[in-house]
Amino acid sequence: MGQTNGASKSEYLKIRVDSELKNALLALATRRGEKLADVCRRALRDAAEKGVLSDGEDAIARIVRNCMRDVLKPVEERLAKINAKQAIMSGTAVWMSRQVLEEAGYDSEYIYTQARKKAVAFLQEREGETL
Repeated sequence: MGQTNGASKSEYLKIRVDSELKNALLALATRRGEKLADVCRRALRDAAEKGVLSDGEDAIARIVRNCMRDVLKPVEERLAKINAKQAIMSGTAVWMSRQVLEEAGYDSEYIYTQARKKAVAFLQEREGETL
């Protein structure tokens, strides 16, 4: 039941729609001065093209995400190792400092608390401001 339409062969497609959609399509065809079949064909073609484009965009996004993950994973792991080493070094330095202060007869808990407060204030400063 194919029909010849110009250079391309068209196929017959029978579909059911609710009355609300049919009325909307009829109103659109009337406004545009086109046949209902032409409006329906255009709507179906547009929807199919958008679906294909959307599927293509999803595939591209998935490929980009996988590439980014593959590239960034070693960097992320390296930064995590550096961060862990830094935490161990900081803890060691704090313990050694408190030990030296205690052995020198100072109240290491008080000095540590004051130093910590000053460090937090320093880290909260905005660039360009001074203490």
